[in-house]
Amino acid sequence: MRTFKNLGMFYLFLIFSMVGCMAGFQTQSMPRNVTTATSGVIFSLSTPKDAYTSKDTIPLELSIQNGKFNLLVPVVNIAAPSVFAQLSVTDSDGNVVDPKRSIIAPSSEEIFMEKDGKSVQCIQGLELKAATTQVVPLEDLQKYYQLEKGSYTLTLTIELPVYRDFLKKRQPEVIELEEEIKRIQKVADAHVSAAGKRSAVNDLQQQIEFLEKKHKDIYLPVKSLLGKAMLTSNNIIITIE
Repeated sequence: MRTFKNLGMFYLFLIFSMVGCMAGFQTQSMPRNVTTATSGVIFSLSTPKDAYTSKDTIPLELSIQNGKFNLLVPVVNIAAPSVFAQLSVTDSDGNVVDPKRSIIAPSSEEIFMEKDGKSVQCIQGLELKAATTQVVPLEDLQKYYQLEKGSYTLTLTIELPVYRDFLKKRQPEVIELEEEIKRIQKVADAHVSAAGKRSAVNDLQQQIEFLEKKHKDIYLPVKSLLGKAMLTSNNIIITIE
C-alpha cells in the first residue's frame, strides 16, 4: 500500500511539473505589445529583372515573412494592390517620382456580428500564421508610374494595424447541423441505440468541421485593436533602358 501511495504522489508531481512547464511556455509565447509582435516581420520587395524598357511590364512582389507570433491584421492592409499604396519611387538624384495614377488603399468595410447576444462592430481580417510567408503581387509598376530612362530606387512602407481577437461568421448550414445534433441527442427511443446516436453525431460533426475549414473568413472586432506598427521593406533598384 505504501508503494502505491508513493507511486501516486510521483505521478501527481510529474503532472504538476508538466502543467507548470506548459503554462510557462504559453506565457512566453504571447506578445506583450504590437512592437514585440511585429519585430520578427520582414518585408521583402523584389522584381524578376534589374533592367526594363519603358514599354515593358514591370511586376513587383512583396513577401511578408512573419516571425514567431500569429498576427491578426485587416485584409485591405496586405491585399494587392492596396498594400503598395505607400510605395516610394526615387530617381538617381534622390528626387521622388510622383505616380501618374495613385494606388488607392480602401478603408476597411465594417460589418456587425453577434457575440454573446451583443452586436460587435468588425472589419474583415486575416491571420498571418507564425513562421510563414505571404506573397502579394503587383502586376505592373508602369500602370501607376511613367518611368523614363534612368535608375530608380523602390521602397515600401506599411502601417500595419494588429488586433487581439477575431470572430467567425456562423454559416447557416453549420447552424442547421448543430440543431440536428441537439435533436438527435434528445431522442429517447428504444429503437435507436446509443452507438447509433454517437455515429450520427460524429458524421454531423465531421460535416461541420468540413464547412468551417471551407469558410475561412475571419472578422476583427474594431475595439480589439492593439496598435499599429510602421514596417519598411528593403530597397531595390531598377533601370529603365
